[in-house]
Amino acid sequence: MLFAQALRALAYGFGSVLLGVTLDERGLSSTEAGLVIAAVVAGTVFASMLVGRYADRLGRRRCYVILYLVLAAVGVALALSDAAWLLILFALTGALSTEVVESGPFTSLEQAMLATELTGTERVRGFGVYNAVASAAGSLGALAAGGLSLLHDWWPDAPANGRFFLVFVPVALVGALVARSLTDDVEVEARFEQTPRPPARLETSRPIVVRLAGLFAPPRLVRATHARRC
Repeated sequence: MLFAQALRALAYGFGSVLLGVTLDERGLSSTEAGLVIAAVVAGTVFASMLVGRYADRLGRRRCYVILYLVLAAVGVALALSDAAWLLILFALTGALSTEVVESGPFTSLEQAMLATELTGTERVRGFGVYNAVASAAGSLGALAAGGLSLLHDWWPDAPANGRFFLVFVPVALVGALVARSLTDDVEVEARFEQTPRPPARLETSRPIVVRLAGLFAPPRLVRATHARRC
């Protein structure tokens, strides 16, 4: 799983730099480009919600494979299409990311599978490695995108920047093969679905969660909360 995630993060880092350049090269207006990027974000939200709602029922591996196949189709569309409506349509699938480190449906599935497979200290270590790999690979991908200008200086007849979105296709196909090879350990056992469990409550982890929430909260919200406490 980490290998597939690293390849995907590399592609997302590459694409996050390349997306705006490609939309500009193809003559899309600022409004059309904004709609494409907004569709990417909206698609990420909706796809994450669908994965969270139905992946355990349909099968995590199956959904994982489907997401990678959709990513391959998105790569082809971005590489070959100039139509804004088509780019918006594929952006709404949720398989694309505007971030170097993706936080959409892929991440939702992978984190759930990691939490199922690992226990205790292995789980903490696993999530640490997972995030480190994503950040490192995404950064390398963004750096590689910057090298395209050097490539065009050295090779004037090189393909247009947008054609390099075809890199998503082999990355996605390798990811689909890795997803298909995962064991049944990543799936939720039926007995857990049949047995209702009471809602989880924070106990010893509550102070840590509060501090993390404050760390990622908007500064204005933090100041308002602090003012109310004072």
